[in-house]
Amino acid sequence: MWPDVSVIIPYYDNPAGLARVLAAVRAQDYQGRVEVIVADDGSPTPPEREPLLARALGGVTVVRQDDRGFRAAAARNLGASAATGEVLAFLDGDTVPEPGYLTAAVAHVQRDRRAVVVGARRTGPQGREPQWLVDAWRTTGNLARADSTSWRYVISAVLTCSANFFRHVGGFDGDFVGYGGEDWEFGWRAWNAGARLVHEPAALAHHPQEDFGARHDNPHDEARVKNAETLALARRITHPIARPAGVVFATADVAVTVPGFPDPGALEAVIASWLRIDARVYAPAAAELFAADPRVAAGAPRGERIRVSLRAPWALRDADAFYRRATDRHLHLADGTQIATSRALALTEPRTQVSGAWLGLEKVEGPQRLERLFAGW
Repeated sequence: MWPDVSVIIPYYDNPAGLARVLAAVRAQDYQGRVEVIVADDGSPTPPEREPLLARALGGVTVVRQDDRGFRAAAARNLGASAATGEVLAFLDGDTVPEPGYLTAAVAHVQRDRRAVVVGARRTGPQGREPQWLVDAWRTTGNLARADSTSWRYVISAVLTCSANFFRHVGGFDGDFVGYGGEDWEFGWRAWNAGARLVHEPAALAHHPQEDFGARHDNPHDEARVKNAETLALARRITHPIARPAGVVFATADVAVTVPGFPDPGALEAVIASWLRIDARVYAPAAAELFAADPRVAAGAPRGERIRVSLRAPWALRDADAFYRRATDRHLHLADGTQIATSRALALTEPRTQVSGAWLGLEKVEGPQRLERLFAGW
């Protein structure tokens, strides 16, 4: 049997567009029960009072939030909180699904409740997908070869997942205000929670406007809007491609738990090596050298993507090798040092024993003269 589906449509002041979307949802060939929820983001005229929607809203649940700016993420969460279906299908209020959309998208979730399905959204009068997405589907095999950077291909306008997994991930970040970013941030958390990302070309929908890249004639306006999105994501997504090197954020990408080491200078050498990347070091007795550094403190990891628990004085020597080989894996060294990512832990991946050298690490042997370490002698 096909699971019950809740179609959630965030909406703002576009009755003609919403009427087209609702008609297309009603025309679906889906064999299970379909519930439709319109989540109004504070339109000047509530959709129930729009003459054009008087008949279209029959049998539709409408929920509403105050107008406090463009809050599509919060509107989707509001709609999801009212949903009763086992599967949530998010469609924007101006994104019209073709017949067969729901059947094609939900089939993946029916097989795998961790599936996060991205449909195909054709944009503009020509009905084309942006080239960057066409290239992404080709190089990843429609996300069959997704990796830790593939959250960039999650599009909330055509997004389907199970209600339980949506709640497990925590929904969208309702603090987003303004255009864009909330879908990539959701995709980031979903990936780290063990999602199987899927692109389904047969789940096809049409968006009348061009993709973002073709909407702005003024490069200053385009940069201003996209930069605001990029800065919002840099605070939330810890992956190195989402933020600049050398900047301290509230949450680092890597957590390194360091015990005390008996050899003089060893602790300083180890901690200093890890601070060359976006890391926070947790040390019960931090060296005096780092007393003023907010990246070094006592305590436990708090949301970092990669967690390293050292049992010996391993210094980071090759950051590229470390990122390449540690990402989305659960590793350990012979001395008990553990390296795991959030995704590997979510999927309960088996541990693989590797060498420190293979991982880009080098053991600090014996006492260290810090003057030599600092000066590179």
